[in-house]
Amino acid sequence: MSSLPNLAAEYAIYYKIVLEAGQIRLRLWEIAPDSQKNPYPYLYLVNYGFHHREEAEAFLREYLFLNGAFDVPERNLPPEGQVEILPFPTWN
Repeated sequence: MSSLPNLAAEYAIYYKIVLEAGQIRLRLWEIAPDSQKNPYPYLYLVNYGFHHREEAEAFLREYLFLNGAFDVPERNLPPEGQVEILPFPTWN
């Protein structure tokens, strides 16, 4: 049995793209690593508004790449999902 953490489960960004109140809403969040000890289920949860779905998808792709994602489709992202990221991608 390995004591290494499951990086795919621990390092992921979740997203959801929906039409809400006449605009495209992009919601991004990361789940807290140990929800049992953390009083909040998320590390963060943010909402962004866009006029067009293409704008939301472009923002999402850029956000994911900047945060260590390595396999993001260039077109037709599902309306919601989970993308694995590298642990601590912006740390030197």
